[in-house]
Amino acid sequence: MSTGFSAGSQALGYMFQARYALYLILTNKEELELAVESLDDITFFEDENNPTELLQLKHHTTQASLTDSSTDLWKTLRVWSTQLQENKISLPDTLLTLVTTAEAPANSAAFLLRPIKARNAKLALQKLIEVANKSNNQALTKSFEAFKALDHTQKQLLIDSIQIIDGSPDIIDITPKIKEKLVAVRREHRDSVYERLEGWWFAKVVKHLRDDSVNFISGFEVRDKICEINDQFKPDALPIDFYDLEIPEQPDISQDNRCFVDQLKEIAVHHKRIENAILDYYRAFEQRSRWAREELLFGGEIEKYERKLIDEWERYKLALQDEMLDGNDDELEYKKFGRKVFNWMERDANIYIRDQVTEPYVMRGSYHILADERRVHWHPKFLERLTQLLASV
Repeated sequence: MSTGFSAGSQALGYMFQARYALYLILTNKEELELAVESLDDITFFEDENNPTELLQLKHHTTQASLTDSSTDLWKTLRVWSTQLQENKISLPDTLLTLVTTAEAPANSAAFLLRPIKARNAKLALQKLIEVANKSNNQALTKSFEAFKALDHTQKQLLIDSIQIIDGSPDIIDITPKIKEKLVAVRREHRDSVYERLEGWWFAKVVKHLRDDSVNFISGFEVRDKICEINDQFKPDALPIDFYDLEIPEQPDISQDNRCFVDQLKEIAVHHKRIENAILDYYRAFEQRSRWAREELLFGGEIEKYERKLIDEWERYKLALQDEMLDGNDDELEYKKFGRKVFNWMERDANIYIRDQVTEPYVMRGSYHILADERRVHWHPKFLERLTQLLASV
């Protein structure tokens, strides 16, 4: 049974607020700082004591109208009237902006407060006073009372400071608007840069809301992050996205029969190292898959990289075999040999798919992918024993 309350719409409203904040910070001057859920939904500051603009955001999933008796309009007026009465905002030094996906009807108070030449704040005030005095809408009683508590000079000052941005792009349509602001990013990379920027931004907003010590987000910080992400799309680099990826459940190594895991069991490395190998495998697999989906790799680049990995592994293995005593058929020595090869890969090898792609999990995980495909091995008798095993089946 419907309760008349949509948690989905509320969640979309919060997401719209965060996404629109990103759009605004890219639109405004770099030196401005932004706060979410501070004095208002979004607040811009020149410094921590001087708000320059307060914004209320209203998101609708269906067509809506911002009439003179609109709930969105009057709830917003209540907030600003109260703040003015309590001296929390200084007018006319602070701009008050209502951004809404709803449309303001022609000649409505909201229509007259659009930031255009035909704006008429005096007439808008008359309309709002009339509604406040005559409306019987009990749900808005407190809003009307807060507005009427202001004297006439305060009312006029309040309305003079308000601008209405109606018909705003919704949570979906604001995305291309943000991408248009990424002017320093190559066109073919804008979608990929935007996805990573928004992921960072949402995490930043959550931390900002949760941690009282994180008071402001600066335009400089956002633009620095864009430069950092954009650098990952240069010809000698690739984005690194899965450094923080964790495996949902602790792997049961005893029940894991994948080839790359069995190989590590065979040379008797510590279980924790096998867990790390599984993590590197997943990270590299996801990273390579994302590069491929985003078409960031040149033709055959993964195949060339894997051939390079195999070549370096084989050279090291052969050099190590030359140091083994001829005819030494000692299993403990074989395991020690395998661990030496594995240790070389994990600790010493620095083989990059591109010069600036130095994140270790890319190489380590790629080696485990190759081990799973039986194209590299650690135990010197691995292939021989595998061949015997397959022949006996």
